[in-house]
Amino acid sequence: MKTNVILSVIVILLLGALIVLVFQLPERITQEPVKHSQLWSDKDQLDYANTLLAKGLQLQAASVFEKYIETSNASKKEIARICYRLGNIYMDSHHYEKALALFYRAEMLDKEADFTQEMDQRIVEALEKLGLSSQAQYELAKRVSLGDTSTKRREVVARIGKRDITQNEIDKAIAALPEWMRKRLEKRSQRLEFIRNYVATEVLYEKAKRLGIDKKAEIREALENTKKQLMVQHYLNKEIEQKLKCDPRDIENYYEANKDKYTEPARIKVRYVEFKEDSETEEALKELKETRGTEVKGWIRRGQSYISGIGEAKAAIEKLFLKEKGKYSDPLKIKDRFYIFSIEDKQPDRVKTFDEVRNQVEYEYRMQKKRSITDSLLKAALEEQEVEIFYKSGGDESQKK
Repeated sequence: MKTNVILSVIVILLLGALIVLVFQLPERITQEPVKHSQLWSDKDQLDYANTLLAKGLQLQAASVFEKYIETSNASKKEIARICYRLGNIYMDSHHYEKALALFYRAEMLDKEADFTQEMDQRIVEALEKLGLSSQAQYELAKRVSLGDTSTKRREVVARIGKRDITQNEIDKAIAALPEWMRKRLEKRSQRLEFIRNYVATEVLYEKAKRLGIDKKAEIREALENTKKQLMVQHYLNKEIEQKLKCDPRDIENYYEANKDKYTEPARIKVRYVEFKEDSETEEALKELKETRGTEVKGWIRRGQSYISGIGEAKAAIEKLFLKEKGKYSDPLKIKDRFYIFSIEDKQPDRVKTFDEVRNQVEYEYRMQKKRSITDSLLKAALEEQEVEIFYKSGGDESQKK
């Protein structure tokens, strides 16, 4: 009897629990599933993309940036900035259509972005790369100032069809020239000639593109080689700039160790008479003493091989340096003529002082350091990976670096 009561109680409790579950089931079904915490934050994604970029994996980084743009909760300004970065990656990878789409998206998201001027230029560049010259000219006209509010910078100095050549564009082209060329362009006439040549080059460049020359294999190969050289040179210049330190004491020590390079050779000043026959020697010597003969302009330096007004005379010059000041030479035959020289002045070898050659010494020291740093960088680059050069030389089949 007692057992039956206990079983009845258990059955009643089970039925009650079942009824409660039945009433709660609709509510449980309509509830949203519990969200698991996101494994990677927005910051993690950006850090990962930047790491891939630093390792040279541009397209892999681009894939992460694309995912960030679609899934991030960042502001429109931040998304616009990432779109612009991603567009630049695609530009560098020659995916111009993707780049253009991202630039336009960035422009729509943030019309007042601080990178608007640079992006305007890249939009025009992308259109040109795609061969859409007409569209590029339209965009250029629409964005004529390219973000530059300076009246001088926006001043139109030339026009090609509907494209304006601004003072800003000319200034940038001049800034890229060597200093000595820039100084020449200070003259108005020279500057005008530069602008004419610049415009002519732009016209010919556009014509070459219309003819499809930019799509030829040899042109693309040359452009890639030029790009490679520019990138390597930029890298080397940056590394050299960071590593090159010129302590004044090091420059003076370089001078002391290389004084022979800064030694002014012995030099003489001479006069002479010339004659045809050896038998005229005494008469010629008398004439030289009385009239002092013909003066050779300037100094003759030891090691020099010619005499002004006479010509090649290396052997004669070597003999002249054996004489002292105020003495006369023996008759010296140069080609088909005889000459007697008087030594008017003579100065020995002279080591130039450090102050005299300071600039030259510093330049040569810096060049030596640059070569040394460059050699170290090249050696380190070869050691980063196993490099094997297959070139037969002296019986060697290959060389490992």
